Amino acid sequence: MSEYFSDLPKAAKKSKCQFLKHTYRGFRPIVNKDFTVENYPDLTDKICIITGMNTGIGYEVVDILLSKNCNVYGIVRTESKGRAAKEKLLAKNKDTKGSLSIIAGCDLSDFDTVKQTGLKLQELLKDKEVDFVIHNAGLMSNFNDRSNSDGIELMFATNVMGPQLLQAYIDPLFLTKKKSESDLKRIIWLSSLAHMAAPTPYGFNQKDPKYLDMKARPHSSTLYGQSKACSILQAKAYGIKHQTDEKYGIQSVSVFPGILTTELARDYPRFVQKFWDMAFYAPKFGAYSELYGCFCPDLKTGDYVIPFGAVDTPRYDINSALENGVCVSFWDYVQNEIKEYLPKN
Repeated sequence: MSEYFSDLPKAAKKSKCQFLKHTYRGFRPIVNKDFTVENYPDLTDKICIITGMNTGIGYEVVDILLSKNCNVYGIVRTESKGRAAKEKLLAKNKDTKGSLSIIAGCDLSDFDTVKQTGLKLQELLKDKEVDFVIHNAGLMSNFNDRSNSDGIELMFATNVMGPQLLQAYIDPLFLTKKKSESDLKRIIWLSSLAHMAAPTPYGFNQKDPKYLDMKARPHSSTLYGQSKACSILQAKAYGIKHQTDEKYGIQSVSVFPGILTTELARDYPRFVQKFWDMAFYAPKFGAYSELYGCFCPDLKTGDYVIPFGAVDTPRYDINSALENGVCVSFWDYVQNEIKEYLPKN
């Protein structure tokens, strides 16, 4: 077991009733009629960095941001897909006062490409200040035997380690004081209802979150659940580590966007994908959840946003980690694992 997790306090127990409640809310979300696109602020001269914007929720988020005149920096893995999305989005938002820049070549499971992407962002933005960061990109695999080049379970590398590394390069542009009290500065960490399937306690495998031993790996749903539970931990830990509320007026929140028809299911059999498309909500609804996280003025660091614009409590033992400091221990563990790629201060 890692030294970071050798003496953790006792966590609250899971609740079947809570699981059923969250599942019900996934299929029958709260539609927040008091906070719709019309309520979003004008974003002229504001800057947002978002990962995974060429399709799905990310595409819909950028569409809305451009309609509100935001300057968006979209991080994608494949340049051709990013350029194609940019062309469509700008054609749809011809009257925007905002802009869309594409930074391609970022594979969140390949930490060297994440580092290079971070350096590109710093070069492009230089002395500009970032207002919103949305860690939207992610991987949900139907396989438990996939790893990155370092042998790290692929969903943990992509959904947890990659975003935390990228954020380290964004921080000098983001961790700045708000220009006025009415300004909003937010960072979004994408979670999921699947966090309910994460290991217990605290939502991650304390012996080896990276699951380097492939024989010890559980079902892919547990691995995905772990990665999404970790996003909840990261949201709170980021705020604590950087004192975001106290120093900068920044709120760091996690968001379960909804059960949606996105490309996340691309690894699943075709019949599963067809059922997914018939049964679940369109990606634009997930955009409403993410942007509620960005724009709702009442949110505080560590909040867990649920579809399509409300706040709830994550799984009880995971919520314990937000209150007793285990989330910080987890953050420090990941920082240590990615230390060779971090910026040299």
